[in-house]
Amino acid sequence: MRRIRDSLVVLLMIFGAVHGQSGDAGHHARQALNCAECHTCKVPTYEVPCLKILPGFTRQRGITVHHTAEDAPQIIKIDVLSQIYEPSIFTHKLHAEMAGMAGGCVSCHHFNPPGRIAACRECHDATETGTNLDKPGLKGAYHRQCLNCHRQWSHRNECAVCHVEKGAPETQEEIAEKAVKDVKHPVISVPDKLVYQTDDDEAPIVTFYHDAHANDYGYQCVDCHQNESCSRCHDTMKQTASGEREPHDNCINCHAYEIDEDCRKCHGVEEKARFRHAQTGFELGRYHAALKCRSCHQQGQPAARLNKDCNSCHQDWNRKTFNHQITGLMLDENHLDNDCIDCHINRDFSVAPRCDDCHDELSYPESLPGKVVR
Repeated sequence: MRRIRDSLVVLLMIFGAVHGQSGDAGHHARQALNCAECHTCKVPTYEVPCLKILPGFTRQRGITVHHTAEDAPQIIKIDVLSQIYEPSIFTHKLHAEMAGMAGGCVSCHHFNPPGRIAACRECHDATETGTNLDKPGLKGAYHRQCLNCHRQWSHRNECAVCHVEKGAPETQEEIAEKAVKDVKHPVISVPDKLVYQTDDDEAPIVTFYHDAHANDYGYQCVDCHQNESCSRCHDTMKQTASGEREPHDNCINCHAYEIDEDCRKCHGVEEKARFRHAQTGFELGRYHAALKCRSCHQQGQPAARLNKDCNSCHQDWNRKTFNHQITGLMLDENHLDNDCIDCHINRDFSVAPRCDDCHDELSYPESLPGKVVR
């Protein structure tokens, strides 16, 4: 009983530390806590937290399983309880095809070590009786992964859904036949654009460019579709598919200001045009236009504003690190050893280079410091 109580205390402490603190002043490390309750080392760090609850977890190596459904095996035969039941046939590829809405591979293969996919029993002890709340035993781990979705989907959770008792009418041949069936989930069509009719009287139309968020901004399905899983479409107790969460929940992480202060950013009386980068006051040239948003907007959300000064991104450019030929101009031998600032005043690459610092009689582009190669 004491162990259960202590484990609950540890879980509540961690939950509070993660969800209930804001800023360094409230960080749990500054509170009068006994570090040994959660950490095995004397000085836990961000990189090596040495947690008791998840002893193999590090932020750099914690989750390394990222495969497509095509990489997945067709079926997995689970026979841990073969003395009681016939083997359970898990249609792994079918579940992998549906996993995009529920977190991908990591929804099951959480805290997987690098290099390979670990079997559940490598971390979850098959002999665990359920008294250790730090980590469920193998039976608990299997059931927790399966029951949540199946209970929402079919509202059935009796053992016979997955387990066939020894000697039951279903024979080994029938089990084997079920195992080799190539069951595929229909491809989920991904919309380019969604237009919502809201209950806003003055500006009811919201236009959402789904393809831009997925392809350009780098979001995964699970970033927005976090709690939907199979039951969104397959809940057998409902006549229609379940609706989405509160409309602003998926948007508030990036658009908190607009939601609170500028509704017309999204709402209007007609469909809104696609976002164009020129709206920010920084029109993309041919080189920047070919980049993904994440190439420049690496910190925080893609919409975060950046310093438009060229050196904020290109401070490391010099004659040794930058191949000038990619601009379409190969420098001649007289200019090859020049520093960028000799032609690009103040290292401002957004304006045309100048020659007059060295050549009173020459100007760009009438006179070129090399040969056009494009």
